[in-house]
Amino acid sequence: MPEKDPTTWTAATWLLALGMAFGGGIVNWYARVKRGHTRAFNIVELIGEIFTSGFVGLGVFMILAGFDYPVGICAAASGVGGHMATRLLFAVERMIEARIDDLAKKGK
Repeated sequence: MPEKDPTTWTAATWLLALGMAFGGGIVNWYARVKRGHTRAFNIVELIGEIFTSGFVGLGVFMILAGFDYPVGICAAASGVGGHMATRLLFAVERMIEARIDDLAKKGK
């Protein structure tokens, strides 16, 4: 289906997906500033959070769009994915490491 192909998305769809993902990252960064876990003027950390959030949020948007979810649901999930981007990446990393460990134990 052509609507599942990101090369056929309009600029508005890309802006919606990335905007929600970046917004989730900014909210996460701001919450950490309010808790005192980072400094407000740490621009490098903000930029890193935005790019990580954009990557994860866009991936969430694309996955849900591939399953024919409505664009509104995809956008909302993109924002949530952007907000929890680093935690989601660490969770995936732990799952992969556990799977590799299981395979290594079975091979012995």
